[in-house]
Amino acid sequence: MIRLLPLLAGATLLLSLLPQVSRGQAVIQPLGSEPAHAAPAAPAARRPAVLSLPFFDDFSRQPEGRPDEQRWQTTGGALINNRFPRRPPTKGVATLDGLNELGTSRGPISFIGAGDTLTSQPLDLSALTAADNVFLSFFWQAGSIIGPPEASGSRPIALYVDFMNRDELWQQVWQLNSPGDTSIFRFKSLPLNQAQYLHGKFRFRFRVNGSVYNNRDAWSVDYVRLDRNRTATDSTFRDIATSRALPSALKRYTAMPVAQFNQNATQELTDRTSTTANNFDVGPAPTPIRWTGTLEVLPGGPTSQFLSGGASIDANSRQLPVLGDIRSASVPITAAPKFLRQRVTLLTNETSPLTQPNDTITRITELGNYFAYDDGTAESSISLPPASTGPASYLALRFDLNQPDQIRAIRLYPVMATAAGRVITLNIWDDDGSGRPAATPKASKSYQIPATLPAGQTFVEVKFDAAVAVSNRFYAGYGQAATPQFVEFGFDLNNAPPPGYLLLNSLGTWSVNNTASTTRPAGALMLRPVTGSTITGTTAPAEVAATYLLYPNPTPDGRVRVQGRYTRATALDALGRVVWEQPAGQQGQAELTLPPLPAGLYFVRLTLPDGMLVTKRLSVLAR
Repeated sequence: MIRLLPLLAGATLLLSLLPQVSRGQAVIQPLGSEPAHAAPAAPAARRPAVLSLPFFDDFSRQPEGRPDEQRWQTTGGALINNRFPRRPPTKGVATLDGLNELGTSRGPISFIGAGDTLTSQPLDLSALTAADNVFLSFFWQAGSIIGPPEASGSRPIALYVDFMNRDELWQQVWQLNSPGDTSIFRFKSLPLNQAQYLHGKFRFRFRVNGSVYNNRDAWSVDYVRLDRNRTATDSTFRDIATSRALPSALKRYTAMPVAQFNQNATQELTDRTSTTANNFDVGPAPTPIRWTGTLEVLPGGPTSQFLSGGASIDANSRQLPVLGDIRSASVPITAAPKFLRQRVTLLTNETSPLTQPNDTITRITELGNYFAYDDGTAESSISLPPASTGPASYLALRFDLNQPDQIRAIRLYPVMATAAGRVITLNIWDDDGSGRPAATPKASKSYQIPATLPAGQTFVEVKFDAAVAVSNRFYAGYGQAATPQFVEFGFDLNNAPPPGYLLLNSLGTWSVNNTASTTRPAGALMLRPVTGSTITGTTAPAEVAATYLLYPNPTPDGRVRVQGRYTRATALDALGRVVWEQPAGQQGQAELTLPPLPAGLYFVRLTLPDGMLVTKRLSVLAR
């Protein structure tokens, strides 16, 4: 059993203070840091000093990260994502919690206070009156995939909406106290029928109050609309949108070595990929639509259609399943690493450019040189049970092979607030014949987690002294000596291994750990065995590369900001010759400082945390 507790990172927790935690339990907790927040916002395209109506954002037009500067301020801490909500209206939402715009805690343990804000850019409403029936509407959800927020007490845990009056002062117009449900999004509409709000620099904002130490007290908003000629019950729109994130293209794993995939390719592809569709149309008649699904092999193709279907969707219906079987897609059986990009598109005949982006949803699955049950992003953390004395404890994941292989390293996602500086042991075990790790590991490696990681790096890679031969079934995991502190590692709540594949060794006995609860789905320990073949220099797919930007570009002085997480940068001239390599002490930093270079065209090659390469053009102006 795994129990949910508030995050108490950095504190020494005596077991006498935590009677609810036993040596037979691992602990799932909210996150005290979330690297996705820290990605800098893209440089804004030219926009008006003030916006005009209609204002609309369903957060489907941008990658995960900070809000789009075209419509929002980017420093309030809100995270645009499709990982934390349950059953969202569209494929992206804005999640507000206690972590700031850098993804770190705003305050001390157990403190309740002001958390994230999501603030609009100015809007010109000066030509409007109350007779124009201007309303702000949105969908909201209390809590997240982690669970509901704590109940309100003397200091409210709540979601608020504020309007800015003509004196540029914020006025609270709505408050919703916790608790609230986490299963559905609910609709809210607020009128702008007072003259104090109908001015040339109007803004509105969402804000939250709750834990400022972690992401426990989270709220999400979606489908934000501000327009005239509306009513308080106007929750409909001519739009049908994708909602739930796509699963891995693989049946068992979220990533696997290409050599293992090639031994049983058809059976490794999933027979059940799915998203869901939501209809915002007014009706009353159902809306007929069609959908298609493709699997593209990157780089170089081919692209196969694995899904074609359709239905008539009732007005205001939610979460209609759109299902497909990827096994009919063509994937070349070659030794080269590759990426599988799923794409599901709703064919809705919509004409509005505001809503068209939510008709398509994608996901990329890697066939490289490692096994994974996670997607690389953590929504919570997992810890071995704290104990003042006793033997070491271990967590292990089971992996099933299609052919014998070698494991040369393990990648693990430490939550640095509590794991930095800790000594752990990485192990490989054979199966004991009964579905448990053998009594003695066949390989062990002691490792001290560094005090810090390069900017953008979330996994550490621990290499064994020699490659470890494995066959049929093996277990990979980590352990630590008894400690009264929580030592946390990333836990992915949107993906999970098969039931029974996560095991805990406490007091010398292995047992299966069920990570699901009544308010939280099962998840995946973010631990990845790396196979013996080394794959380097893999070019990232175009969809990944498109999320990385260099700016200003051209650069007048050699100082360049990087949007996106990376670990190392190199500059090359137009002939491909290296003209600059990032110093070790600056690796992963958000700003590059290039030496004086002749004016001209250059290429900046970024190495990503997972080893993929992104190359971007950069123009250097004469100094």
